[in-house]
Amino acid sequence: MSSHPDNLPLIIRAKEYLQIDSFSVEVMDYFGLLTPGVHYFKVKLLSDDSDTISPNLGLLRVGSVEGSLNRELKLRESLGDYKIVAELLAHKTEQSVLINPPLLLDDLEDNLQEQPIILPIAENSESLTDNSTDSHQEENILSQQEQESDHIPQQEIDEFASSIATPDNCLELTNDLDTEETNSNYLEEEFYEEKNIFADDCSEKLLLLTYLPAEEKTIHNWLKENHSSEEYLSVAIQICQFLAYLNKNNWCFINLIPQLIKVGKPSIFFDLTTAYPIGETPTCGLIEEYYAPELATAHEFHEPMASYVVGAFLYQCFHQKLPLPNQELEFDIHPIPRIYQLLKICLSPVPEERFPLSQLRDLLVETRKLFSIKKIQWQVASNSTIGLSTSRLSNEDNYGVRQQQLSNSASLIMGVVADGMGGMAQGEIASQIAVKTVLEEPIPQQFSAEKSRADWLISLFQKANESISHTVKDGGTTLSLVLAISDSLMVAHVGDSRIYLLRQGEIKQISEDHSLVAMLVASGQITPAESLEHPDRNILTKSLGSTRRLSEGYVQDLRRTTNQLSLTLEDNDILLLCSDGVWDLVNTEEIAEFFISSQSLQSAVDQTIDRVLARGASDNATLLALQCKIQQGS
Repeated sequence: MSSHPDNLPLIIRAKEYLQIDSFSVEVMDYFGLLTPGVHYFKVKLLSDDSDTISPNLGLLRVGSVEGSLNRELKLRESLGDYKIVAELLAHKTEQSVLINPPLLLDDLEDNLQEQPIILPIAENSESLTDNSTDSHQEENILSQQEQESDHIPQQEIDEFASSIATPDNCLELTNDLDTEETNSNYLEEEFYEEKNIFADDCSEKLLLLTYLPAEEKTIHNWLKENHSSEEYLSVAIQICQFLAYLNKNNWCFINLIPQLIKVGKPSIFFDLTTAYPIGETPTCGLIEEYYAPELATAHEFHEPMASYVVGAFLYQCFHQKLPLPNQELEFDIHPIPRIYQLLKICLSPVPEERFPLSQLRDLLVETRKLFSIKKIQWQVASNSTIGLSTSRLSNEDNYGVRQQQLSNSASLIMGVVADGMGGMAQGEIASQIAVKTVLEEPIPQQFSAEKSRADWLISLFQKANESISHTVKDGGTTLSLVLAISDSLMVAHVGDSRIYLLRQGEIKQISEDHSLVAMLVASGQITPAESLEHPDRNILTKSLGSTRRLSEGYVQDLRRTTNQLSLTLEDNDILLLCSDGVWDLVNTEEIAEFFISSQSLQSAVDQTIDRVLARGASDNATLLALQCKIQQGS
């Protein structure tokens, strides 16, 4: 791909091909002056083979060799390989550049077809508006223009580009002839003032080329969507961290260009033209969306300006708009604890009142932690009955709940149901031992890791099993347990009591029955319906107290039903633990309906037990319900 002639300016316009160091690019679109004095273009990166197109799009910026782009080069040199700054692919200096003329030469034909265009006139040419020009000459000129409007030879276009290439001949092209219909056959005399508007564009320019962030991944696009407070703070922290790093290197970042910042881990800045050396003073007042108010008076660049930028961005996140210049923010900041104070101080019109960037970063991190803590409240309801059987005059079922605050950010709740077996006294004692053991065991110091919690639950079952084996002769019990640390749920289970999760109107059994009929159903020997009437449906394959030592895998966890060791609870989730005296007489769908339609958790539990009694209650029946209410912390 050949470069442009040395005696002609580099014209940057749509569909133009450029060579920037080793990169060949095609200009696709003009973004405008996103930073004063810097023109921004979307370009397509081409490989060495001009027929092959790279999948990456590029950002081309063109500006004065002494302006913002030159500062960016110096800043990049001082930063080195800093991952939060996009890679600079190439840069070069051009002696003469013509940037995005108001009337692109590629569009001359279309414009000529629409209406006449007055082009720059050579000194020895006669003016179309000269009084000596008669109507016949004018008609000929118009006729000639109409004929030439169908096609403009490339040579004439090149000559025209050359004619406006130098500052002295940079004239404004005017195509606003009065189109009002007139009965006159003559063109009205009009005067077109010559304006030297391309003089700067024709001067020496610096060109910088980087990749272009995908639009859907930019902060500009990200801000159009709603996000959690924690997400807003996370992005603000990254911006603050970057600005603090620049400040440490004696640079002050005074404005954001959201279209050129990619959201991610980490976020990446594609433009550094709004960074200035600390202590430098602008030549005039500056007013932009994220600018600190003191910039309007040409105040020297200092750290509080960058703190204002972070505050303005945070304000934009929580209010879906930017703070207006010089506005009183006292009544415009939403009353959100911590956020209100941060914004009030960061956006103070008095620079000395704003946070230093390092302190602001730490406060943002601390605030994000507070917002990330989920406040969980639990409602608990229960009911247990000995039933109506004349052979069961005591309740062999036992259950219990344990709640404990582990730290400022972590709460614990444990629910457990045990169904004893082996006769009146034997079964009742076995289930009591099991429930008492798991509810009273001290919480270990190391309890944050998922694996440590799972190991602890198994150790509880081992300990309960040993106590039952040594205390109860020919007795045993089922044991079903749920453990929630904040919103993380784990289960441990042995026997045929059940654990259900009711979420958004759908109920799912998250335990597996350790019984003979469950094995027959799993093997396909009987159907689930047949299992309800099977004569051996009360025979267990696993229980506590039936063996001296529990083998590995004896205690079931969530991996049997969800393929995960734990699951994350959602707001209004309901956990149900019940003995077989409940689910044997009230099916799963009925249980779910009670909880979906009932006014309260306790009412749903009572209705379920009432239904058990109405159907004969041939066994003890126990139902424990735990419902979580989750709120994002602040």
